[in-house]
Parts: sequence; C-alpha cells; structure tokens
Amino acid sequence: MEILKIAGLALTGVLLASLMKSVHKEFSIYIILATVIVVFLMILDKLTEVFVFLQSIYDSVPYGKTFFPVIFKVLAVAYIADLTAQLCRDAGESAVGGKVELAGKVIIFYLALPILSAILELIGTLLQ
Repeated sequence: MEILKIAGLALTGVLLASLMKSVHKEFSIYIILATVIVVFLMILDKLTEVFVFLQSIYDSVPYGKTFFPVIFKVLAVAYIADLTAQLCRDAGESAVGGKVELAGKVIIFYLALPILSAILELIGTLLQ
C-alpha cells in the first residue's frame, strides 16, 4: 500500500528533522521541505489520474461547464494555501502561516464570485 510508504517517509523525515534540531536547527526545515516534496512527487501520478477523471466528467456534461474551471482553481488555491501554511508553521512562523490561510480564503471567495452571481441571478428569475 502506497500510504504506508508515504507514512514511513513522513515519519522518517520528521524524526530526522527532530534529531537535526538539536545539532543544526536551520537544517531541520530543509529536511521537512524535502520530505514534503518527495511525498508530493509520490502522489503526483494519483493526482494526475484525478484530473483526468474530472476532465472526462467535464467533457461528458452538457451543463455547468463554466463552473468547472472555478472549482479547479478553488481546489488548487485551497491545497496550495494549506500546504504553504503548514510549512510556515513547521518553520515556527505561525503568524505567516495564518496570513497565507487568510489570503487563500480571500482568493477563494474572489474566485467564487461568478458562481455566487449566477446563483443570485437564478434566484431573481425564479422569484419573478
């Protein structure tokens, strides 16, 4: 199972980073960053399959195609903001991590404005 490999790698990375904190604190963040990158590379093929599946759904539905790109962008922003915030917290910069999360939420709301506008228009036409 691939999750066992990922869990083993993550635990090894965390253990090495913890050991390195006592010797060279600045190297521990590099170990964590390398661990995160390797884990991401390990799941990249699965992520590609997810996007291929979502593309097939997009191609098969005749309605709502304008909303799919927005959904993809929102998911990408959410994952990037979360990953970055966690890395900032791991580096001991929780204030920066919190601001990255806030920025992600604002960007997600901004990206969702066209969908919100379309829903409000639909409600307006239904009420008339």
